[in-house]
Amino acid sequence: MSTEIWRIVLVGLFTLFFGWSLGYTLEIILIGAGCYLLWTFRIISKLFTWIDKGMRGIPPDAGGVWGEISDTLNRQRRRHRRALEKMRRTIKRVTRVTEALEEGVLVLRSDLTLDWWNSSAKKLLGLRSSDRGGAIINLIRDPEFVSYIHQPEFVGAIQMPSSSYEGRLLEFTASHFGDNEIVLVIADITRIDNLETVRKEFVGNISHELRTPLTVIRGYIETLQDLPNNTATVDRAYEQMATQVNRMQSLADDLILLSRFEGAESQGNGGLDGQQNYQPTNLFNLLSEIILEAQQLSGGRHSIQLDCPEALSLSVDPSGLRSALGNLVFNAVRHNPQGAAIDICVTELGDAVSITIADDGVGLDPLEIPRLTERFYRGDNSRNSDTGGSGLGLAIVKHAVTSCGGELQINSRLGQGAEFICSFPVGTD
Repeated sequence: MSTEIWRIVLVGLFTLFFGWSLGYTLEIILIGAGCYLLWTFRIISKLFTWIDKGMRGIPPDAGGVWGEISDTLNRQRRRHRRALEKMRRTIKRVTRVTEALEEGVLVLRSDLTLDWWNSSAKKLLGLRSSDRGGAIINLIRDPEFVSYIHQPEFVGAIQMPSSSYEGRLLEFTASHFGDNEIVLVIADITRIDNLETVRKEFVGNISHELRTPLTVIRGYIETLQDLPNNTATVDRAYEQMATQVNRMQSLADDLILLSRFEGAESQGNGGLDGQQNYQPTNLFNLLSEIILEAQQLSGGRHSIQLDCPEALSLSVDPSGLRSALGNLVFNAVRHNPQGAAIDICVTELGDAVSITIADDGVGLDPLEIPRLTERFYRGDNSRNSDTGGSGLGLAIVKHAVTSCGGELQINSRLGQGAEFICSFPVGTD
């Protein structure tokens, strides 16, 4: 700017002196101003021509303010070019990463039309270039997927058989990002599902195979216990062997029951027989029977109270519900000290029935609650007690409640008792 001001000052002084010396001061000043404007317009024209051509090459040579403007634009162009190059490299790198993934990644616009996908998604779903811009629900018409992808907030994932490859099982996980767009991750879990099936079958078969030898061993132990002239040491050994055989028998029975639940769930059916066996079940009568058994197990060491409407019924699988509630009540008896109070409360809230089994005993560590329904997982209190729990009880409870169409919630703190809430929808068919 200072250069431009000095240039104007010098042109003004020169034209003023030259015009004064010739006697045409005003005329010479106007001519000098016109020449300066023409020169300025020429520089501006070159500058705009350079801009219109995308600011390629060297900017026009100009001093003063226009030269500064062209240099500033040229610097901005170089920074912009570097930023674009960096963005291109980042995009290429992200593209290479997504192409290297075994999982399919698919991007949907806000209207659920296909925008972009990687090669794995193309392979898993059999996509073609012509599918870009088409609706995803026109390619995957499964009602479960249609319901999942229309959720306002995505929770969990869904599993479906592949429509392109027979025998393959795919898992879809969706999440929102950007301007209400959706990223859909597709994983081929066929191998994991097959391994899980083999594991379940193996556990179920082994559990069944254990029954026969355990029955034989138990029979011989009972026979040997009845022999005359057994010493106290021998009787004690037989008694301990019988206790361990009974524990193994109980573990085998629990594994068989759990395998039956899992098998029914994998087939999409409720009930232990793999078929939906829902029927009206009076909760008061069912819980009363369970409490009688729990009182025998407790031997009067615990206080067990029931609060349930006598006429309240629930349409569920009675075997599954009895297994779930029985395990919870018996666990409350086994794992709490003498004098603990166990309260069973049944409430009907709108379209759901809630069955709460609460105690004021030793409680559970809140950090352990998410893992309590895993197979063979036992909390510290259970491991250190003399109850000999197998760690399968709550796993059976979870599967049994799920098979009845319900949900299990666990609330507890150490030293403050535990609360198990089983919620079931009313009118389950």
